Amino acid sequence: MSQQPETPLPDSRFLSEVLAINHEITAILDLDPLLHKIAELTRRFIPYEVFAILLVHEQNEELYYRFAIGHPSEVVDTLRVPIGHGIIGTAAKERRPVVVDDVSEDSRYISVVSGTRSELAIPLISKDRVLGVLDIESPELAYFREEQVLMLDMLASQIAIAIDNAELYESERRNRELVSLLYDISLEITSTLDVDDLINKIADAVKSTIDYDIFSILLVDARTGRLKPRIVFRPGGQEYEKFDVPLGQGLIGTAALDNVPIRVADVSKDTRYIKTHGDTVSEMVIPLSIKGSVIGVLDLESHREGQFTEYDERLLMTLATRVASALVNAELFEQVVKNEQRLDHELEIAREVQRQLLPDVIPSFGSLALATSFTPVAHLGGDLYDLIHYDDGRIAITIGDVSGKSAPAALYGALSSGIIRTRATRKYGPAEMLELVNKSLQQRPIATQYIALTYAVYDPAARQLTIANSGLPYPIRATKDSCGFLNLAGIPLGLFPDSTYEEQVITLVEGDLIVFYTDGIVERRNPEGEEFGLRQLSQVVGDHREKDPADLIVAIQETVELYAGGTPSDDDQTLFVVKMTSEEGH
Repeated sequence: MSQQPETPLPDSRFLSEVLAINHEITAILDLDPLLHKIAELTRRFIPYEVFAILLVHEQNEELYYRFAIGHPSEVVDTLRVPIGHGIIGTAAKERRPVVVDDVSEDSRYISVVSGTRSELAIPLISKDRVLGVLDIESPELAYFREEQVLMLDMLASQIAIAIDNAELYESERRNRELVSLLYDISLEITSTLDVDDLINKIADAVKSTIDYDIFSILLVDARTGRLKPRIVFRPGGQEYEKFDVPLGQGLIGTAALDNVPIRVADVSKDTRYIKTHGDTVSEMVIPLSIKGSVIGVLDLESHREGQFTEYDERLLMTLATRVASALVNAELFEQVVKNEQRLDHELEIAREVQRQLLPDVIPSFGSLALATSFTPVAHLGGDLYDLIHYDDGRIAITIGDVSGKSAPAALYGALSSGIIRTRATRKYGPAEMLELVNKSLQQRPIATQYIALTYAVYDPAARQLTIANSGLPYPIRATKDSCGFLNLAGIPLGLFPDSTYEEQVITLVEGDLIVFYTDGIVERRNPEGEEFGLRQLSQVVGDHREKDPADLIVAIQETVELYAGGTPSDDDQTLFVVKMTSEEGH
């Protein structure tokens, strides 16, 4: 560096420079452009090769490099100068310019730039608060002249005010950015209930603001009390790692146990650090808690020292509650989905069991043609039907409707069917069978459960059908000349212990048919909410009495569906049709 001219600045030029510099710096509100401008303007009256502006970290009571020219990058990144230490720290503590003509003779000097011989440190004070220090170093002895120090000292207060304003502006801008970022992230993380998708959204959202090399979310296993990784994410890929961390151990376990954030600039200097990823240098751990209860941690790691800032920590701490809530909701939803899938699988099995309990095919019985249909409204139905062969050549027909729907109704129906089949070996008549089943159900009472049941026994020798009913809709009888309801009333089984039932015996001739059905058929509603009704069902049976039982069932179903107009059924629908044909024998 060439020797400075010794001619002092004239007073008029001195004042003019001060005013010009003051005007230029007060017009800049962004801190980085401001510091560049201060460096540029300072060079006008003090030529330099080594220049720095250090700002005060009030919490740590130390100075850190905010802007530097001519300094090694590792010094700028890592060196912190405690207030009162070195020439720079002395200027900050004593709140006055410090000029050293020969640093080799000053014990306070901290060697930063090799070849330095003289140094000038000017404190930057605004509103009686030291914001930082402007520092210039020179390779020449006694480089700084009195008028330069005077001018820079006069400018220092204006520089400090400009820096203070810029920091306030930057703080407000960051606060606005923080609010906007939190809003955007909140939208992202509340837009999905898939855990993996949610974690990817969180990782991407954080990456947009905080640069990291490894992103992890570890959740507390309530059973073991250890933190287990839900995901370990590196940009470009994901890793599902099997390591876990006990609460209270390592940076991660300590943050979770104490429910406090931990930010470490160099993990090699922290005895709590447990080496998991070999290339990690700095780390930040944010506890995720809901109502004071820690559910896990969000962990960021970097290959660079001092990567994470106080602002980063504040951002993630503000975000942590939202992340925790979103994770808990997503985990609960995931568990609900798994439970639903398991329940669906179990219901499919139960439905197959129920299907096996009901006869697949109802074959004709001599001159009596038979057909049935069963349409449950859910996985499991509360309706039932059965065909039982007596060893004396007769058959028993059963059709029932259990109160309620789905699994409870299906189980109660299976219980009822089991009782009927057990009793059927004694070949009881229909009325007696209903009474016996009712007594058996009364011995096994289940709250709110009962069953409406029709039991009919056909004697092929006499061509007679004996019927008893306990609460099902009246069966429909159609002959060649008429169509109407059989007046068969009765109290559903399982309600009262001493219920009795009546029988009706019908002698069937060629063309006669009987339609048994559950109330899901007649109670099917159209879009206006009106029921299909008994009258319309009787009309359909009368109109199609010439058809065989299977075709008659199809005609009934098509008519009901047409009437419903796409309105879904809310009850099981079962039909059982018997018809006397012209065939002889059996």
